[in-house]
Amino acid sequence: MSTLEKSRYLLKTLGCKANLYDSQLMEAELQKRGWLPSENGSEIGVDLCIVNSCTVTDEADRQSRKMASRLSRDNPAARVVVTGCSAEVDPETLSNTQGVHYVVGNRDKHQLVELVLKTLERDKLERAESSDASSTHSSKAKGRVLGVAENYDQMLSRHPMDREWATPESSFMVPPPKHQGEAGRTRTFLKIQEGCNSFCTYCIIPYGRGPSRSLKIPEVVAQIQELVSQGVSEVVITGINIGDYGTDWPENTAGTMQLAPLFHTILRETKLERLRVSSLDPTEITEELLQLMESNPRFCPHFHVSLQSPHARILKLMKRKYSWEHVQACLKRIAEIPAPAGGPFVGMDVITGFPGETQEDFEWTKEALSSLPWSRLHVFPYSERTGTPATRLPNSVHQHERVARAHALRELSFERLRRIHHETLQSHQSTGRLMTQVLVENPTKGPDGTKNWIAGYTPHYLRVLVRLESEAQVRALHNQLLSVRPTGLIADAAAGDLAFIAELA
Repeated sequence: MSTLEKSRYLLKTLGCKANLYDSQLMEAELQKRGWLPSENGSEIGVDLCIVNSCTVTDEADRQSRKMASRLSRDNPAARVVVTGCSAEVDPETLSNTQGVHYVVGNRDKHQLVELVLKTLERDKLERAESSDASSTHSSKAKGRVLGVAENYDQMLSRHPMDREWATPESSFMVPPPKHQGEAGRTRTFLKIQEGCNSFCTYCIIPYGRGPSRSLKIPEVVAQIQELVSQGVSEVVITGINIGDYGTDWPENTAGTMQLAPLFHTILRETKLERLRVSSLDPTEITEELLQLMESNPRFCPHFHVSLQSPHARILKLMKRKYSWEHVQACLKRIAEIPAPAGGPFVGMDVITGFPGETQEDFEWTKEALSSLPWSRLHVFPYSERTGTPATRLPNSVHQHERVARAHALRELSFERLRRIHHETLQSHQSTGRLMTQVLVENPTKGPDGTKNWIAGYTPHYLRVLVRLESEAQVRALHNQLLSVRPTGLIADAAAGDLAFIAELA
């Protein structure tokens, strides 16, 4: 291993935005201790590899193990650490994975850097004191589980709600924007909540993340004020299940969600330009939240709805806590919010091919979705996760059929998205109205192949590309809120996405 001054790390993240947030914290801590990221983003020539794993499906688990083994092969002198949900749920399998040296579960992720660096120093001393070549950890040796997960057998005997988990105050911090890349200096995620109490039948996450724990409102506000002082213009509030926010506080005897009081306080006590919210269930999008969005333009008119299915029987099989009637009422109420660009942008997660979903169920689902007001679907064919109740349900849908149904819903989504973009473009061009509040995030290569382009998002989360005269102008406009004149559209049908082409007003 090289000297500390020249030590380099590589951190790879799989899975959700919460994992990405956690990776930013680990990366900030490594750099604070003098470590450097891999040179020019290279995946070779590093001393330490960290895989922040995902366990949401069996395939995600497999990809996490595969990545760890590949990084070990590509960096034979490096130590490989696996953390994240896979490491929490099944440290034993990971410790036996080829090339994995250390395993650190989510309960110790907040102190991963300290645990790993101390262990590296001990291992280095042991190797120096021993003349036995076998003392060097080979890629074939069993990995070591660090932290509380060392007592894995004892942990398995306890329900995740009864295990000891890190408090939000000890594990939620603000990584400086310089550790988040160019976009992070403009728009960044802030995790306000950890864990989940829902235990949906297809989901293993409560076992990987534990029960719901929430950061108190004054601490969230303080962190946003710090981000604003560092130049961040937009904060996306995220967590594992932010619909649980505040329900764990002892003083909240009613156990009600506290997102609306939090957002009221953020908008009142900070100078944050834009506040955006991540995934919520239909019943968690409350009237108080909607009224706040209607009354305050700094609260971005954009919802990501964790729908999963509109079908009553499938929702029951999934153990979701709402009905088809809830879904209808929620989306129709959102659509009533007036906004210059045609109302809030609504993205929705949908799982298709869930066990027990017949062809008739799917056709009903497709028709029901077609009748609802939304902007885009994020479609996932059902994928098994060993250990979840859903894997024991009868009438499994064939994999080929799952993929076909997902393809049909993605086509439905792209057609809806294309219509919305064309109508928005036509409205702006016919009235001469500008697109306002486009937050410039990063330079990008444009459709003409040149680099003098910037990319940004409207409050509705519509992507906009603007061609500029020079790279100096590109740099000067970073993190600015612009008014632009849309002139056209560019589509990426394979990715199911579109963007506006625009010019400066």
